[in-house]
Amino acid sequence: MSSTLKAILGYNIVEGVSIEEYEAWLWDIHYPDLLANPFIDHVELNTVLRPITTTSAGTATAETPLVFDRIAELHFIDHEAYANYLNWFKENPIPRERSPEGRSEFVFYVLTEVKKAERPPS
Repeated sequence: MSSTLKAILGYNIVEGVSIEEYEAWLWDIHYPDLLANPFIDHVELNTVLRPITTTSAGTATAETPLVFDRIAELHFIDHEAYANYLNWFKENPIPRERSPEGRSEFVFYVLTEVKKAERPPS
């Protein structure tokens, strides 16, 4: 089944944390901790290459573009799954030393509903 809800967060890697150190923590510790929660569908990681300053129609996107390292997407089947995800972590908290604290500097964190526009079959 396709996810209908996403928690989307943009963040920077904290200055002083090497990419190698961050990647090891992310893949060996953080993602296994998140995915231990049975209510999350999956996680997608997007590394930001650069801001885009104009739309495909040539309109400016922002006076001052946001600049940050990555966008992560936490996917959930529905609102109930997301609520259960939060409750699961209340009962099974991630220890502070395994958390993003001191590693990730959050720029934004939002909950979104997913709608897709797809090309019709040919």
